[in-house]
Amino acid sequence: MEGGRGKLSLVGMGISDERGISLAGLDELCSCSRVFAENYTNIQPEGTLGRLSKLCGKGITLLSRELVEGEREIISAAENAWVALVVAGDPMVATTHASLVIAAKKRGMEVEIFHASSILPAAAGEAGLQVYKFGKTTTLAYWRENYKPMAAYDAVAENVAAGLHTLLLLDIDEKLGPMKPSVAAKTLLDMEVEGRKGLFTCKTMVVLVRGIGWKGGVKKYCAISEIDDAGNGPAVLIVPGKMHFLEEEYLSAL
Repeated sequence: MEGGRGKLSLVGMGISDERGISLAGLDELCSCSRVFAENYTNIQPEGTLGRLSKLCGKGITLLSRELVEGEREIISAAENAWVALVVAGDPMVATTHASLVIAAKKRGMEVEIFHASSILPAAAGEAGLQVYKFGKTTTLAYWRENYKPMAAYDAVAENVAAGLHTLLLLDIDEKLGPMKPSVAAKTLLDMEVEGRKGLFTCKTMVVLVRGIGWKGGVKKYCAISEIDDAGNGPAVLIVPGKMHFLEEEYLSAL
């Protein structure tokens, strides 16, 4: 950090616990003056931030979604200091963090990014699907009484028409918690009733990837009606598009 100019470092922690952080990222946390963290973009094994705090030798302040998206607390702290924000997964997957980078640079701060594993390539790899054959990634949001978004259904329809795979990220709600795979399966079938594009039936084959890097992780290729909540950790669903024979063979062996 030069003179009185502040610095903001965004440090990815990977898709599981503190062991997913890079050595360069850990060095950054050990060297900076203050560490913040957010965990609303993903869930982590219990005790992850506590163990990371011991590794870097300083306390970690956990911020709510509102405080991260509001930017003021992080940017103010970084005005004349060296501040790091620890992010589950890769720090630049969420657009909120791109906004933080822009806000910091507008104020003349130095910004450094430490990348880590992300669910986007990891889920594809776990399923044996070719990452360049994925179309638009979308979040499957919770349905509520007066709120039934169809964006995920429309994204699947667009991808299927192009022969592409779809990665469905399951909603993480502060009140409802992370969406369970069984709820996701039911939501897709409910969407079919509304959308009527013939995308899903109880027999439609999908991929469930849950808890990558966690104890009790689950991978299965099955009909939507067979999706259950076994296993631990955050889950995603993949709706396969047109598959190469090697992709089909890999999935059949899950």
